[in-house]
Amino acid sequence: MAERSKAKSRRRVDLARRFVEIGRIKGGLPSGVTLKHAFIGLGIALLTTALLIEYEFQHIPAFSVGDIADRTVEAPRDFTVIDEPATREKREAALRDVPVVFTFDFRVTHRVASEIRMAFADARQILAEEKERLGVPEDRGLPAQALRELKSRIEDMLPRLSHGRVLSVCLQRSFAQELEDQLVQLLTQSMKAPGVVLNRATLLRFRDRGIALHNLVTGEMEELSDWLAIRDLAQAREILRQQEYELNLVASDERRELIDFLEQWVVPNTYFDEEATRRLEERALAQVDPVVLQVKQGRTIVRTGDEITEHSLSQLSALGELQLSDRWLDRVLGVLIVVLFMYFVLWSYFRLELLKTKSRHDFALLVMVVLGSLLLGRLFIGLAETVAFSLRVPELQDPVHFYFFAPLALGSVLAMLLLGVNQAILCAVMTSVFTALLTGQVSIAVWSLTGSLMAIYTLRQYRERSTLVRAGLWIGGVNLLVALAFQLSFTPQAFSWLVFLVRSGGAMVSGLLSVTLATLVLPSLESWFRLTTDIRLLELSNLNSPILRRLALEAPGTYHHSITVGTLAEAGAEAIGANALLIRVGAYYHDIGKLKHPEYYVENQIFSVNKHENLSPTMSSLILASHVKDGLAIADETKLGPKVASLIPQHHGTRVMTYFFQKAREASADKGVEVSEDDFRYPGPKPQSKEAAILMLADQVEAAARTLQEPTPGQIRSLINRITHATIQDGQFDECDITMKEVSQVAKAFERVLTGMYHHRIEYPGFSFNKRPVEERQLESQRLQ
Repeated sequence: MAERSKAKSRRRVDLARRFVEIGRIKGGLPSGVTLKHAFIGLGIALLTTALLIEYEFQHIPAFSVGDIADRTVEAPRDFTVIDEPATREKREAALRDVPVVFTFDFRVTHRVASEIRMAFADARQILAEEKERLGVPEDRGLPAQALRELKSRIEDMLPRLSHGRVLSVCLQRSFAQELEDQLVQLLTQSMKAPGVVLNRATLLRFRDRGIALHNLVTGEMEELSDWLAIRDLAQAREILRQQEYELNLVASDERRELIDFLEQWVVPNTYFDEEATRRLEERALAQVDPVVLQVKQGRTIVRTGDEITEHSLSQLSALGELQLSDRWLDRVLGVLIVVLFMYFVLWSYFRLELLKTKSRHDFALLVMVVLGSLLLGRLFIGLAETVAFSLRVPELQDPVHFYFFAPLALGSVLAMLLLGVNQAILCAVMTSVFTALLTGQVSIAVWSLTGSLMAIYTLRQYRERSTLVRAGLWIGGVNLLVALAFQLSFTPQAFSWLVFLVRSGGAMVSGLLSVTLATLVLPSLESWFRLTTDIRLLELSNLNSPILRRLALEAPGTYHHSITVGTLAEAGAEAIGANALLIRVGAYYHDIGKLKHPEYYVENQIFSVNKHENLSPTMSSLILASHVKDGLAIADETKLGPKVASLIPQHHGTRVMTYFFQKAREASADKGVEVSEDDFRYPGPKPQSKEAAILMLADQVEAAARTLQEPTPGQIRSLINRITHATIQDGQFDECDITMKEVSQVAKAFERVLTGMYHHRIEYPGFSFNKRPVEERQLESQRLQ
């Protein structure tokens, strides 16, 4: 009663702990999740996003204007492009309307005129000083000798006046103010606005554009209606010659001397203002909007054999830069949101599943599988582009045809073999969604999903190696049908047998490649994450494995017991839909710890004395219990895997070694010492799964059935029911999820198998195996005598 109440108390504590864990999951992060985990999750999402963005929807060759296109390029989606030729023409038209700025600097004219006036003023000063020295009245001229001396003096002081006869003419007129005014007036007239340029070539450069004259003194700017109004040096000097009649103070021959003198003083006072012109041009160009061309999805930009024009080249360049558009950050954020949502769904599933599996590594494994599949898919898609664009067959230049070679079902195959159906379906959905983001093709995403689901369906019952080959063929067949369906439904062109052959070949290669790569990668993942797949279980089920051969030779009774338990347990597992392969393999290895001391176990004591007769019950119980620890050690050495190894201690649970417990009680009864039942229990743990519970029952039932003298169906049924009831009453199934209904179904399966094993047979005529021969009886009587 005390033990029963303790068991009920333990069940209540476990149930309370289970509700607490569920409450934590519903209320927030589960225990053990830290900020570090959150950052790792964000890093995984960012890595996935990096694999999905910046995808080139179409490879654009590096064409140049004048090249001949070697393929047809169509727009994969709507996009806009600046029409560079049209925009350039629009800008050039705007520039033609912008006037060229010439700056007129009147200060140059004023400076030249001031130099002439200063020269005349200096000359008059010298002349006045000379008259005063010689005592000549101001209204009278100097003597000839004095004029010659004065001329020489003025030439030295004012060299610019010593031009031909100019100095002589001016001396004869005593550098009269009126003559000075006439000279300055002629010079100013020849250099007046709009001024004088250095040469005519400066003006001819801009004859197709208007001219804006900027007066540097006033700051005003006016547009010249006639650009010929600006003179060059030759025209300005010609104006001087045409106006020589205005020099009425000198003779005609002297006028030409003075005009020649003035021509040397004419200099450019108008020049091209490049900076001001550029400012006007920039202002005009800023008001010119670029010509934008809207390119619709499916529009043919260039066809095979067409010459590349500047117009088509601009569209090809824009198409090649789609992934570098200004909306790059928006695309990253959009993809990241989808990726975060998918990983959130995956993490939520594993948070709930954690209560059942107790494994924290499944999520990391599935993320690794998804990322690996995505990386491999991107690699194959890149190769598909390279192959497609290197071909010269127009029908095969679409890289989508070669996407069908990508082994996108690989992730689902690995998830199915390593984790199970539910996780594999999650992997299939995630891979298809990410494939749609990667390729921009919904058809490829659907193709990936259907192939992955077929992989899950064909691998749900993995019992032999040929299953993988069949799975690859089934995946390829479904891929082929989907490829055909999309080619018939969504291809605007006529049906192409060449395209179909390429796609169908890719579909079959994809299926076989998926299972081939899974076979190569599977052992590493099994080792890293300490998982036991059906493939590994099939390897362990080989009775010629070294450990089972040792068991058959060194502990034959244990070996045959294990084989029989495997048959029983497998039937029980199949009755309730448990993992029959796992439980059969677990039965083969559940007693391998007995290899350490096989002679201490009754099934191996065929012709030897029972060694426990000379041992105390306590020591015997310790030896029997040690085979659990020894079994775990051997399992670790031989790398059986955690699933199989966990069945070694769980198949005994915490059951009592009844024989030795009763023997200890009998020995201690006379001494008045109470023996504790806990000292004779196996170390446990109790069964944690249905498979462990079935194995526990099968182990007890098989051992007990050997004690039946006449194993009739009724006795077998009674034995099974008593063992089952005792195990349940002992609380051995408190920590697993097996139900009473399932226990009943397992018991019926045991009964069916054992009845077949111990069925009644008729005696062979002429033989009596139940009677000893006469010779044997005579020898025995002689020995007794």
